Amino acid sequence: MKRKVFTSILVLSSLSALGFSPYENYLLTGRQTHVALMVSATDEKAEELATTLKTLNTKQAGKAFKKVKISNVSSHTKELQGKPWFMVYFDYDGETYQEAVSAFESTKAVKELIPLLEPHPRAKEYGNHWLQLEWINYIKGAKPTKNPTNKFAMVTRLKPEKEDEYRWLHQNTWPGTVDRMTRMKYHDFSIFLVELGDEIYEFFYVEFVGMDASKDKMGSLSDPTYERWIKYTDPCQDPLPDADGIWSMMNKVSE
Repeated sequence: MKRKVFTSILVLSSLSALGFSPYENYLLTGRQTHVALMVSATDEKAEELATTLKTLNTKQAGKAFKKVKISNVSSHTKELQGKPWFMVYFDYDGETYQEAVSAFESTKAVKELIPLLEPHPRAKEYGNHWLQLEWINYIKGAKPTKNPTNKFAMVTRLKPEKEDEYRWLHQNTWPGTVDRMTRMKYHDFSIFLVELGDEIYEFFYVEFVGMDASKDKMGSLSDPTYERWIKYTDPCQDPLPDADGIWSMMNKVSE
């Protein structure tokens, strides 16, 4: 009888710590999360913002970020819909993932950027300048043996009528796709979504931790499982005019 009661308590305790989605379950593990924030520049301030964003990688800014549990900050930019947009990526070890944007905006270096910013409309609704993008997919991938050889971000669009299918696929990423990412020495791969007007934009961030930078290309390793995978995912996406296949490279501002 005692064993039955103990087992019941154990099961109930376990259930109370779990959500019903892979995303929520990951957040509840307390592991490190990965964040992308987005903002545009005010008129004719894009170059100044790009230059100023580099200050986020100074030692002084790094110490301030460490206090709010932010690390590995990098910045990327791309003109979308005729406007310069900036994405800042970082790793976050705070207790509540949704507070990452507040932690970022609390630092002095980020506050100094405010006169240069034109926030996404939804960021204003939340009382912020930067909008935290929706994190829909994460693959830890290869284990780093040294600092990344390269960090980069890319962007494409998602067809609205294919959004549900694309989300479902990335809640059920095929093991072969994960294995391929690991074999290619990619680490901390994240996909983020955001709406800009009537369009849905998709961003990814990834780190290459291998020795051969020439392999820094998603399609450089043939894999039958992956070839089947992209037959499902590619039709969901709507490439930008300058895309190399599906994805367009974002310009690196700082890392």
